[in-house]
Amino acid sequence: MELSDNLKKIIKIINTKKTVCLLAPAFPVDFKYPDIIIDLKKIGFSKILELTYAAKLISIRYSKILKRLPEKQFICANCPSVVKYIENKYPQHKAKIINVASPMIIMGRYSHAEYPSYKTIFVGPCLSKKQEAIENHEVDFAITFKELQEIFDYYAEKKLFKKIDIDPKTVDFNKLYNDYTKIYPLSGAVAKTMNYKEIVEKKQVVIADGIKGIDLAIKKMEKNKNIRLLDILFCEGGCIGGPGIMSKDSLEVKKKKILDYKKECKKTPMGEHFGKFEYYKDLKLRRKL
Repeated sequence: MELSDNLKKIIKIINTKKTVCLLAPAFPVDFKYPDIIIDLKKIGFSKILELTYAAKLISIRYSKILKRLPEKQFICANCPSVVKYIENKYPQHKAKIINVASPMIIMGRYSHAEYPSYKTIFVGPCLSKKQEAIENHEVDFAITFKELQEIFDYYAEKKLFKKIDIDPKTVDFNKLYNDYTKIYPLSGAVAKTMNYKEIVEKKQVVIADGIKGIDLAIKKMEKNKNIRLLDILFCEGGCIGGPGIMSKDSLEVKKKKILDYKKECKKTPMGEHFGKFEYYKDLKLRRKL
């Protein structure tokens, strides 16, 4: 099989440099856990991080911002496609985009601080992450789940998989957090994980996905000044509906895979940094540095 020049470049980097894989939490839709970690190590990744640590930091920061500024309306900034959509179609509301970076960007910052000599490669369900990586310079490369599978297929065809000494029963992420932020790929996950009930009323939060849903959410916010937060994602169903996903399953089946993975992870031992939300105290969370 023939790979794109970009994937060839990434394979070369994985095999010649120390690398960190930043794996989006939507991965259970397309890949089995923990097999995916073993396969990533077999193609040469040095470290593998799940973005749930950044997700938790974001949820905590959102809570603090909404509590500190009770009169303001905010739009979730996790989805780069949503950010671009608001900036282009609703420029009058772009100041409401919350000044907190996406999970990919925050985890990229963490990786460069913790592993300064490593290259970072994000793998997820989203095409717009590629442009986000280019514009922010916080992540070296971004590819989709489909492209990762192409790399796996190429390695299988060329018999390039590395032999690794690893126990499948104990393999896990180089993780920092193992918690309910694993639901971040699902629509409404930000609101659910930030414990907003202590800060705002349920009717003050609008959850929506897809272009039509976003447009309706904007209209609701414009008509009702009491609405405090738009938790919106560009793809229908959230990140599990992303164009970089291979699965043709229904959104309900995809959602179940995420929830089953979250449930399964409750059985795993807590990592060394479990719950240490301030583990990297100098980590900047704002959108632009």
